[in-house]
Amino acid sequence: MKISLRDTTYFDRDAFNGNLYVEKKDDKGFNALLVHCLTRHYKTRLKSATRMYLVLEGVGTFTINDDKQDAVKDDFFIISDGDTYEYEGEMKLFEFNIPATDNSNEEKLD
Repeated sequence: MKISLRDTTYFDRDAFNGNLYVEKKDDKGFNALLVHCLTRHYKTRLKSATRMYLVLEGVGTFTINDDKQDAVKDDFFIISDGDTYEYEGEMKLFEFNIPATDNSNEEKLD
């Protein structure tokens, strides 16, 4: 199966935007998206899922459970069920979630 960028669903949430390659509604058991972080992703607690980010371009920081780490190209971050996280900077990220997530899997903390 191949999914081209032109076949994705675009989303915009002000501080970040991107493209959904595989959505929860596709019922694949995961979802995958390209995220452009323009400034900062709000602090969030993840529920009932594992979320992974691969930094494709740019620089920034990821804070997972109050542990702040630099983020550069090719770094990989794993957020587990119950973890709190946020990230900031100007970065292009690939996000992968198991199982597929939506707003019901997140608790916005700020």
